[in-house]
Amino acid sequence: MTREKTMFLPLLRLSGLRYLLRHPWLLILSVVGVAMGVAVVVSIDLTNSSARRAFSRSAETVTGRATHQIVGATEDAVPEAVYRRLRIEVGVRTVSPVVEGYVTAFDGQVFRMMGVDPLAEGPFRSYVGPRMTPNLGQWMRWGGVLSSETASAHGISPSDTITVMVEGVAKRLPVLGVMDPTDIRSAEATRDLILVDISTAQEILGMVGRLSHIDLILPEGNPGRDLRARIRSILPPGTEVVRSSARTETVAQMTRAFEMNLTALSLLALVVGMFLIYNTMTFSVVQRRPVMGRLRALGVTRAEVFALVLGEAAAVGVLGTGLGIMLGFELAQGLVTLVT
Repeated sequence: MTREKTMFLPLLRLSGLRYLLRHPWLLILSVVGVAMGVAVVVSIDLTNSSARRAFSRSAETVTGRATHQIVGATEDAVPEAVYRRLRIEVGVRTVSPVVEGYVTAFDGQVFRMMGVDPLAEGPFRSYVGPRMTPNLGQWMRWGGVLSSETASAHGISPSDTITVMVEGVAKRLPVLGVMDPTDIRSAEATRDLILVDISTAQEILGMVGRLSHIDLILPEGNPGRDLRARIRSILPPGTEVVRSSARTETVAQMTRAFEMNLTALSLLALVVGMFLIYNTMTFSVVQRRPVMGRLRALGVTRAEVFALVLGEAAAVGVLGTGLGIMLGFELAQGLVTLVT
């Protein structure tokens, strides 16, 4: 009996191979169905990971070493007079105003434009300081600073001029210099950053007289609580003092909800791929009933026929998965640009 079963194995494999070769479109449809499902899952998973990392780097870029921030109900609802009152009336020294927004440059690449006060930025962000090319006099001019990596990638040098797009309006921006971060994390965080003087950012982004937020470094314990109480007493309605981590976590929660929607979409694509391969294999079995009947008459067992069908499905799954992973990496490159 063992010898007879051994004789049937080449016959079974040959039967399955001949069927697939005689129906190439059925095989292609099965492989493509699995590949598309796997590609969508892989690409969206990579996109989620990239977007999460980009958000983390972006939050670090904006927050820096700030412990608290003064924010408004919207992104541009903090009057710049608040900064002056913090300096003069409350006497806070570790305070820095920030104006931020998004612009496009270099054929559609998205950059975060951040306007800062170079005299107040030292305690907050390591990449704003003596390692930057422009001096204080240059900072007061109209222009911006790029990261050394971005400038090198696009062949930009100081004294060149770039064009930035803000809500469809083109604006010419001279390059005053480059940032040379001291560590890898700062280099990654500043890769898509254009740093400008705060007045320049207000004019380009249409926020004259307003700030996105004000960064603070406040002490811990009772001195910090007393200082926060004094700061709250001068704030206009609609503004408040929040911890930097709390503001970042709020945006992170919205990001997680977005990631969940993308993940659900990828799982739906995988289910469609599974449904397609299931129906394809069912059609294959039904179409081969006469052949399987002859094999059973020759002594092939039910388990062997089942193993034949399962083996074909596994082979299709392996081919589709390998192809899907490669397609997923290619698809992720386009999705990352759209999502970020």
